[in-house]
Amino acid sequence: MQSGNHDWQSRKGWESAQIRSNAKRGVYGFWFMAVFWNAISTPVLFAIPDELKSGNWAILVALLFPIAGLFIIYKAVQATRAYRHYGQVLLELDPYPAAIGGHMGATVDISRLAYSDATAAESDILVKLECVYSYVSGSGKNRSRRERIQWAEQGRPHIGLAGQGTRLSFRFDVPEGLPEADVEQSGEYHFWRLTLKVDIDGVDLERHYNIPAFSSSEQSRHIRYDLSQPVREERERESEEARMAIASGQFDIPGLSRAMQYEDFGSSIKMVFPMFRNKVLSLVAAVFAGGFSFASYKMIELASDGGAFGIFIALFCLPFAIVAVISTLVTLYLPFNRLVVTIDAQGIKALRSWMYIPIKIHRRALSEIKNLNIKRTGSTGEGVDKIEHYKVLATDQKGQTIPIALDLDGRDVSQHFCDYLAKRIGVVVKQDTPKA
Repeated sequence: MQSGNHDWQSRKGWESAQIRSNAKRGVYGFWFMAVFWNAISTPVLFAIPDELKSGNWAILVALLFPIAGLFIIYKAVQATRAYRHYGQVLLELDPYPAAIGGHMGATVDISRLAYSDATAAESDILVKLECVYSYVSGSGKNRSRRERIQWAEQGRPHIGLAGQGTRLSFRFDVPEGLPEADVEQSGEYHFWRLTLKVDIDGVDLERHYNIPAFSSSEQSRHIRYDLSQPVREERERESEEARMAIASGQFDIPGLSRAMQYEDFGSSIKMVFPMFRNKVLSLVAAVFAGGFSFASYKMIELASDGGAFGIFIALFCLPFAIVAVISTLVTLYLPFNRLVVTIDAQGIKALRSWMYIPIKIHRRALSEIKNLNIKRTGSTGEGVDKIEHYKVLATDQKGQTIPIALDLDGRDVSQHFCDYLAKRIGVVVKQDTPKA
């Protein structure tokens, strides 16, 4: 198979279906970091006694650096112990390479993991497959490599015997249309990572594998255990439980209870989306506002000296100041905005306020409402921990929309709640097409 005019098997580590992890390199990395960090931070310990004698108690804050150094040593010892115990653990792909639009199947033989330990009640074994976008952010000395998870799925493998050890086998159904693994993997690129985590009463195991994955409908020849199937079944079960709970009038469920207070008075309903429902997002906005405001202030100080350099700094400061103003406004608005929605025989009333000060009121008779639909507003987390957020919109006969529910977590829960409201109001639901 060719990818980007390169023979993908020419990449080191992809020469055969047996893929090695990066565990050995990780051990070396931990020890390098431990030596480097402690070499820099240890001298602080010798300076502390003299500083304390002179009354400089603030020097105790510097103890954080040696403490961090001890933690890095602990992680290095932990990684070394795990590598010495388990050795090189190979992942054997089936099919080879993994197929985007087909299967990503594999077996892992762990000779030093007893079957009894792997199947013990307190043990937990997880495998996670991720499509990762790797890119460089920043410029100059502030450049750093970052990752963004494009797609991920996680589950528990089949556990079997392999001699005196354990064999793990699993198969993912990989959706079509996802990016292929980049062969060169330099600059900005996509790669596919499989993570194996074994949590047992003993030495834990964690390995990461960079695997070849390309567009194909290839199926696994020997692996029958479909890990994606129980994931789908669990998702469907949770969705059905949410639908039944909402249909029966139970709204204290994940996805709704975080942001909404619901009251049913029989002939009318009231939904309150209170202040401080977006704590994490508000904190992020506050950090942005503080950082850009401080940077803008310092640049304005430099610009106040005048001259050509001052003019240059003032112009350079402008985008920072704009971001600072916008993020400050967002910081002030996010935690203190509130939405109260009342639906009765008279129609829909949606009151938006800031610190209980009315900002905007929407009123529509029920006969004016054409349909309801959900709309994605963002997401938090990444990969298997990603949670998408939605709002419910009421569209009138003129095509104008009114938000009647905010910050709902998860597409299925949001859609079920939208269906419930539509049935309650007596209008149709406009189906939202999820984006790939």
